[in-house]
Amino acid sequence: MTGEEFFVDHQTLRRFISVAIGIVRGSAEVRTKLQELRAPYEALLSDQDWLPEKFKQADGNSTMGHGIASLLLYRSELKDLSLSTLVVAPGLSTPVHNHLAWGLVGLYQGEQEEEEYEPHDHTEQTASRPLHLRKRRLLQKGDFYELVPPWNDIHRVRTVSSEPSVSLHLLANDIGCILRQKFDPESGRAEPFRSGWSNAPCEER
Repeated sequence: MTGEEFFVDHQTLRRFISVAIGIVRGSAEVRTKLQELRAPYEALLSDQDWLPEKFKQADGNSTMGHGIASLLLYRSELKDLSLSTLVVAPGLSTPVHNHLAWGLVGLYQGEQEEEEYEPHDHTEQTASRPLHLRKRRLLQKGDFYELVPPWNDIHRVRTVSSEPSVSLHLLANDIGCILRQKFDPESGRAEPFRSGWSNAPCEER
């Protein structure tokens, strides 16, 4: 018995994870791994049959805010891969935050407006400067993108559809349990936080 955890028991998910683990633990460069993950991830993102309704509900209350749920679907034993949904109720937005992991993020349901910010180098001089908004874009069902820190690691998303937005996060860490940062874009101030999981505990360190 392994220590990996499946929170959704479906053959589609199990097949995807088997492929993803092989890619993530391979010896290729991150850019190559992301390229190899795109096709199986896109197939999972477009399949509307494997994800139970309870993983599309925004009735949670996480450190991301009320009406925002972070729901774990899979976590590897080594904590080097997690798959999760981030569910954001209509009209709500996440804090500006980072991920500290590479991976793929795509929209499974609804529509989001994403704001991507330039990273600070977090020296004493830059920590008090406002974050620079790099771009704003509309994400629709089926859209996905690569996440590669530090280049595009800082963003905020807001649900602009009448139904909750559900984004599917495939990341090379246990994103809910690591200590990362959220930001005040006006001042540039960073604050450590752990988002946690709405449906699973984090190990005490």
